[in-house]
Amino acid sequence: MEYTYALTTSYDGELVNTLRVSDMLTAVDAWEKCVDFGDAKEYATYNLSDPTGKMYTKTFYRNGEVSIR
Repeated sequence: MEYTYALTTSYDGELVNTLRVSDMLTAVDAWEKCVDFGDAKEYATYNLSDPTGKMYTKTFYRNGEVSIR
């Protein structure tokens, strides 16, 4: 099985988890569940990479600020 999507989770700049999946629906479902800073002290960053190399990034800060690129 080839994994074409990767979702990485980092807390305060440290990699916590990488989820690799082969289908878009599973990747998007996991991406949609990234909604807060989790167990991070200052910020959590979630990166979703697709098969074309495009990366989508969400960053949630403890102070409530959110950045989505």
